[in-house]
Amino acid sequence: MDTRVIRRMTWVGFILLIGGLFYYQIIRGDYYLKRSKANYIRVIPQATIRGSILDRSGNLLAFDKPTFSIAVIPYQIRNKEKRLFYELASFLRVQEKDIIGNYKHNLKSLFSPTSIMDNVTKEEALRIKERFGDVVMIKETPLRFYPSGYEFSHVLGYVKKAQVLYDKLKNYGYTPSQRVGFLGIEQYYDSYLRGEEGGKLVEVDSQERIVGFLGEQLPQKGKDIALTIDSRMQKIAYEALSGYKGVVILMDSNNGDIFVLCVRPSYDLNRMTKGQGVRDLLSDERKPLINRAIQSAYPLGSVFKPIMATAGLEEKFITRNTIFNCPGYFMLAGTKFSCWDVHGSQNVTDALAHSCNVFFYNLGLRLGIERISHWAKKFSLAKKTGIDLPYEIRGFVPTSKWKRRYKRRIWFTGDTINTSIGQGYLKATPIEALVAITVFANGGYIVTPHLIKKVGSKETLLVRKNYLNISPYSLRIVKEGLRDVISKSTGTAHMLSSLHLGIAGKTGTAQNPGKSHGWFVGFFPYHNPKYSICVFLENGGSSHEALGVVYKFLSRLKSEGLIKTDIYVKNNNQ
Repeated sequence: MDTRVIRRMTWVGFILLIGGLFYYQIIRGDYYLKRSKANYIRVIPQATIRGSILDRSGNLLAFDKPTFSIAVIPYQIRNKEKRLFYELASFLRVQEKDIIGNYKHNLKSLFSPTSIMDNVTKEEALRIKERFGDVVMIKETPLRFYPSGYEFSHVLGYVKKAQVLYDKLKNYGYTPSQRVGFLGIEQYYDSYLRGEEGGKLVEVDSQERIVGFLGEQLPQKGKDIALTIDSRMQKIAYEALSGYKGVVILMDSNNGDIFVLCVRPSYDLNRMTKGQGVRDLLSDERKPLINRAIQSAYPLGSVFKPIMATAGLEEKFITRNTIFNCPGYFMLAGTKFSCWDVHGSQNVTDALAHSCNVFFYNLGLRLGIERISHWAKKFSLAKKTGIDLPYEIRGFVPTSKWKRRYKRRIWFTGDTINTSIGQGYLKATPIEALVAITVFANGGYIVTPHLIKKVGSKETLLVRKNYLNISPYSLRIVKEGLRDVISKSTGTAHMLSSLHLGIAGKTGTAQNPGKSHGWFVGFFPYHNPKYSICVFLENGGSSHEALGVVYKFLSRLKSEGLIKTDIYVKNNNQ
């Protein structure tokens, strides 16, 4: 191409560029300067609807319901906020300090809507708008609601705005106004439940009037979640625990489905969502915020004896016919270790049925602490169960090495004696105790307990089992002993035989510095187990109190047709 043509094209381009700059900066300069100073781009957030939580039958346990809040634009009410807040308080007959407090707490930007009153009824919102006009904004916001806030508090958890922990959450895509799950299912499955916020991108002038619409992203609702929990069973358990600090758990023995996970004392989820009564809960000596099913470990007492019996049979230190005599006590180096009764000659099934301490003192000495610890750990007593709830702790199984290292003392034979009956340093959570007893119900498997049943329309497959490779011989003998606990007239839980549910299990009274704890763990029906149960009463006094709760709970389930067993036992022989 001719160089003169190229030169001319270059000059033309340069002149056009100069002309464009002259037009936008000189001729239209004042116009764009004004827009750059007075106009702003704003994002008007749109809250998402959080996914609902349902029980196994589709009954709602948690859902969002619409509420209204009153908001102001701080920039619009500059130098007028005191009078506005006074007039609003007078109009609504509320404390002015509450409005001012909300304003200061929620203020993030001069140009962002700032809530000054939440949970306003639709009628109140319309009255406010009619009286104050464009000075206030009416925002429709979702509020989390729990139809049975007390009964499900430790299962569900609650939600609050992410701003409470925003420094930790901002790297995970949360905005300060977005709600996040705290504790329970709300926290564990928050990624499914939360959804995605939307927003409108608008252009506003210096008076915050919208002068342009730039785009919109619609909020996406979170996924609904169905749990394995049966809400009717849960409410019956809550009533059965009335007056106690304790736990009731009912689980499918074969797949780990949790039908009931009830803890008392509890708290009102609806108040927690609104930030009400938090200080009272934190100062409550009963510690209602603790999920005792998974967050507290206790001495097991005699519910540890089935594991001891299994260890003795598997290690060949005893057989079905091994006999120890119980005179009501056991002497060791001049120290008397008591039994709660005089049982006489006891084999292993007798000792389980009568909860004979002396039998297990003798067995413990034969096994030694290392074998006892090995079998306790084999039954997962020092390992988290993996239940789908946050903040689960694990129990503790002592060893002689541990005591030397952390207690700076040697392991004494008396320590072995105490461990043999579930006392001493040995501790477990109620959910661990339930998983351990379930081994005898399902033929030797550790199952992982879980609460999730369905996410959206998809069924979840969380059934996990670990085979312990215990001989059928040992399992059968221990299982027979657990049956005799209920079926024999001298069994420690014979009162449950009148339920005719084919229950097998073990009672336990665990001593501690305060009032004793009461335990019962078991399963039913005996010949084809479907359900595993754990009832634990913190400082309940004895296993007899725990049996009373078991009886009230299961009798209600049976009378209301909520439990299905393949056979109902017609007599006490089961």
